[in-house]
Amino acid sequence: MSKPLKQNSRELFKAAVSGAETPRPPIWIMRQAGRFLPEYRALKQKHTFVEITQTPELALEATLQPIRRFNFDCAIIFSDILVVAEALGFSYGFGDGSGIRLNKRIEHASDVKLAEDMAESVCERLGYVETALRMLRRELPDKAIYGFCASPWTLACYMVEGKSRPGFPRLAKLSEENPELFLRLMSTLSRASANYARMQAKAGIDAFQVFDSHADLTPAGRYWDLSGKWIPPIFDSLGSGVASVLFANGLSGRMAEAVRTGAMFYSLDASKRLSLVRRDFDVGLQGNLDPAFLSQSTAQEAADEARRIALDMLGKGRHIFNLSHGIRPDARIENVEAVCAAIKEL
Repeated sequence: MSKPLKQNSRELFKAAVSGAETPRPPIWIMRQAGRFLPEYRALKQKHTFVEITQTPELALEATLQPIRRFNFDCAIIFSDILVVAEALGFSYGFGDGSGIRLNKRIEHASDVKLAEDMAESVCERLGYVETALRMLRRELPDKAIYGFCASPWTLACYMVEGKSRPGFPRLAKLSEENPELFLRLMSTLSRASANYARMQAKAGIDAFQVFDSHADLTPAGRYWDLSGKWIPPIFDSLGSGVASVLFANGLSGRMAEAVRTGAMFYSLDASKRLSLVRRDFDVGLQGNLDPAFLSQSTAQEAADEARRIALDMLGKGRHIFNLSHGIRPDARIENVEAVCAAIKEL
């Protein structure tokens, strides 16, 4: 009997998403295109972050760098969660050591009206992302490709605060003191993000991840009301053939609410064993190696932990190997290589 043909990365990813038993999980790591790579740092010496994001050829190069070095199964387009805010009239930049700053913030109903008026045409101002995705699809026909956006809640944190700030207190205050304006804002961001997701789906992505990076700021029991319920329209806009993934800080403690979003996969932090989560929730799981293993451990220790996580889910299906959060700038190249080798040797 002839041996079955070996799956390429994209076929492996699609099989894992469908629930088929695979010899190993597909692998990529959050923020894989970024500061831990010397080739990315060299690119940043010539171009600003925003310039790389908004120039399709540069975004393509940044996206391909980790694929060339580590041969991950999945590539995620180099972009930023705030591009939707910029397309709604709230441009952003990075201050010297002060984090993200927007050119203005949501303070009055007129500010929300500005975003409402631009929500339906948001993709016209984000054409550079579509161009980069189509270029990436042609460049990587055998790899799975991820698109992404911020959750409306996380996007609102920045737009209402106007900058990076611990706790983003102004959004919670807005939701309590002016619930009508809060609802208008969230509805607008959900609609704009759904339009953006639909555009990426048409450009040929295989998966779409919503980053709810500030989900942990929602009070206990309020995740669905404040954040979760604005996500399903984004996933619904993808159509068939695109896997939906939710990453939310603190997700392990919010799973009962989060599964109402209808995502196919949930990206979990390192606090829970994936097989135990699968026992309680019949959903796809992504994760969940602690990024510290790539920065503070030996290559062998990182490989051993990655192998443990993968073997824990092997045979259970619907597992995408990843980190529990974004890779850190001080990650060691040899540790990432060891983790990739450990997963692929399965």
